Amino acid sequence: MKKKSLSIVFLGIFLLIPFIRICNAQSTYVGIKNGDEYEWALSVYAENWNTYKTDDLEVILENLMPLGSDNLTKVYNDWMVLTPPQSYWPLTVNAIDVEEIGQVLSPYDNSTVTSTPIDGKFRWEIPEYSDSNEWDQTWNIVNDTSSFLRQTLNLSRSFSPYAMFNVLFAPTTISWSSFASEILTVMSSKGALYKNITVTAQSDGFLIYVPQLGFENNSAAIDIKINYNSNGVLSYYDFSYGGQKLVDFIPGKYIPENERIPNQYIFIFIGLAIILLGEIIIYIYMQKRRE
Repeated sequence: MKKKSLSIVFLGIFLLIPFIRICNAQSTYVGIKNGDEYEWALSVYAENWNTYKTDDLEVILENLMPLGSDNLTKVYNDWMVLTPPQSYWPLTVNAIDVEEIGQVLSPYDNSTVTSTPIDGKFRWEIPEYSDSNEWDQTWNIVNDTSSFLRQTLNLSRSFSPYAMFNVLFAPTTISWSSFASEILTVMSSKGALYKNITVTAQSDGFLIYVPQLGFENNSAAIDIKINYNSNGVLSYYDFSYGGQKLVDFIPGKYIPENERIPNQYIFIFIGLAIILLGEIIIYIYMQKRRE
């Protein structure tokens, strides 16, 4: 009997072997997992850009917060002719690599930081044209607040959603109050127009505010809002100028036309559900009367 029981145990273990996965221990500051899928919707509100373009703000921003081809005007030029949300950006996590120590922020910053590389596939989809493009990309999740501040290039990447593609993931251990405090110290040490930048910590991210004429030729105030969820995934981004939203990049799922449920069918389903519920109530009522 004992031999038979042991045989059953060993057989069970043998059958489970194909389903057993041996994984590397994941760093505590990494909130995402291998196989995770995320998607964001990018919206450009072209009707709100007149003042920004008239002020030619990109010139001063390129001096203060250089982003090159990732600048905000490039985002506008790429998507202004389409209806928002103009594009969707799905991302699949394919591998979470072993933690490493090195100059992963080079050539922008040669500081040595600790980080965990994330390998994944990133793509854009344009619903109006049924067009898409996909590529492999590696992101690095840094392990502390100061390193994440460096990864934002001392806020520069906050001034365009294209640049934010490099910081889609933050460490779950980040202190947003420390982040805000550190960046204000950096801005103060730089002096000049940088001192006009205000950063306010939120429980899940931060706000950037530049007053009217804070960058000399901005005739309106700049407001940027950035949030991350509890897993360290970007959950909200928007850039407003003079109280008008120019662009946002937020979680959103594109559903192809052939997969959508037409509105008339939704109403039919609701109607049938109400009829069925009514019949159940009547049936229960009649049963009680018979008792």
